[in-house]
Amino acid sequence: MMDDQAAQQADRLADDLLNGAGEIAEFLGTNPREVYWLAKTKRLPIGRLGRKLIASRNQLRRAAKALTAA
Repeated sequence: MMDDQAAQQADRLADDLLNGAGEIAEFLGTNPREVYWLAKTKRLPIGRLGRKLIASRNQLRRAAKALTAA
């Protein structure tokens, strides 16, 4: 039973993950160069996995909502 739950949670996490500057840029409607700048300046919750940028769709939505509400 726990294995099924763990597998479902892993699937949800994988669906939420944006992998690489290109995917993040496409999601945000910008270009990879802008994504690197946003990551460097910590304006959005974009992290690194080795040299690759990663981000959560849900966290980016929440951050964008907070930025537009301010």
